[in-house]
Amino acid sequence: FFFNDTATTEIYTEQIVGSVRCVQETGYQRRVHGDKVAGKNKGIVDDPIVLTVYSPTCPDLTLIDLPGITRIPLANSDQTKDIEKVTKDMATRYGKDKRTIILCVVPANADISTSDALQMAQNLDPQGERTIGVLTKVDIMDKGTNAKRMILGEEIPLKLGYVGVRGRSQHDINEKVRVSKALDEERKWFAEHPVYSTFPPGYLGHDNLVQKLTKVFFQHIRKLLPEIIKDINQRAYECEMRLRDLGPPLPRESSEKMQLLWNMVTDFTEYFKNSIKGKYDSKRGNINKKEIPGGAQIKLMFSKLYEEFVKKGYKPTKDYSDRDIEKAIILHQGDSIPGFPSIDSFMYLIQPQLDKLTEPAIECLNDVYNFLENLALKIVSKVFARFPQIIDEVSETICRVLQKHKSKSRQVVEDIIDSELNYLFTNDSDYILSRTQLIPNGQKEVDPQQQFIQEMRNRVDSYFNVVVRNLRDSIPKAIGFFFVRKSEETMQFELYNEINSSLEIMSSMSEP
Repeated sequence: FFFNDTATTEIYTEQIVGSVRCVQETGYQRRVHGDKVAGKNKGIVDDPIVLTVYSPTCPDLTLIDLPGITRIPLANSDQTKDIEKVTKDMATRYGKDKRTIILCVVPANADISTSDALQMAQNLDPQGERTIGVLTKVDIMDKGTNAKRMILGEEIPLKLGYVGVRGRSQHDINEKVRVSKALDEERKWFAEHPVYSTFPPGYLGHDNLVQKLTKVFFQHIRKLLPEIIKDINQRAYECEMRLRDLGPPLPRESSEKMQLLWNMVTDFTEYFKNSIKGKYDSKRGNINKKEIPGGAQIKLMFSKLYEEFVKKGYKPTKDYSDRDIEKAIILHQGDSIPGFPSIDSFMYLIQPQLDKLTEPAIECLNDVYNFLENLALKIVSKVFARFPQIIDEVSETICRVLQKHKSKSRQVVEDIIDSELNYLFTNDSDYILSRTQLIPNGQKEVDPQQQFIQEMRNRVDSYFNVVVRNLRDSIPKAIGFFFVRKSEETMQFELYNEINSSLEIMSSMSEP
């Protein structure tokens, strides 16, 4: 509201739409654009209208004029039912920024202790280091009353104090009274008032408000200058990194476009490999430092394979009662001489337990695939960010490469598991030594049948542990080599072939 009659003002919402040369035209244009954004019937929306005022008499300030807290929407208006939340959220968003100065505007003809604005300012600025109170309507208070105690901070103190102002009345606005004339009348009114004329300097009038605000703003900037400089440098650095990632201008010749794409594919594959191997890459500087590197996440998946089967105390035969094992021995003994349990009894008992090992291995492979796919797509979005039209095609090619190697790796994993399920054999010395003595030394009287049952239980448990130990090594090796390594090695070649054979990629290669 510190316009000069000859000020030039630019008005825009999302873009600059014009400029005017006088205050009256500025007010008209502001209302026109306000109607476009918020409607013509007192609507309020969280979409600012920006006015840039150029004048030798204007202070160098950015003023954000927020609507008052509206609790109940007006009848037959464009205001929504959540108008209170909208207005409070707007005030909170701007007011919580520690770099802003809060002008807390309170009418002097109302009870200051009930002011929502003061309450919100105290919540957003508990120390009161950036809140200035502005008391309006001092000229329309009840006769015999004045705002002296409020202005001097004797009722609700503020660290930066209050300033009392006398604004233009609605009649003055309708009559298009100039701002300069209104300021002259304000000075005259305060000078002739029996109470306010006795005030010390600095408490009354728009002139003192401008001086106070400018001084406080200067001190505030000086205090926050190191943080502001740091923020500016950080944003400048991010812009530089962004420009560097975008690379050189888009070439016009097809051969040069092809070379540019090849370079981007090379960057992608190197980025992809380094992410998996955990190598330092300066181009990954803006990746979240808290994220676990790719290779480490894959190893974490491998370490969890069959984790539930290697916990201390786990016994695969815990679901078998002695009666179940005895029944298996009897069923598969056939017509052989008693006392020699058949291998078929062992197969009957071990097979259901070994079948449990297939699903976790396939899930581990799927988890590694999902991780590599997400990692690759994230890198593609970064490397090919300047050409969003080709990101989908490049991503499809990458997914096809990963799918191909996943299928081959799955076949290898299934073959390894099948070999463990369908060909029982071990050279494990612990198993051989511990399971060759049927009756322990020193034990004289035993129940032969019970001893056979216990021995069968022990052999199933021991052999299951041997198989789990083998698979915990061989499955991760198969996935790591046939899927992860093969994908790394062939990714660049597959992408080169796709680019060379696809006319669509070249034709859609353009910057947004």
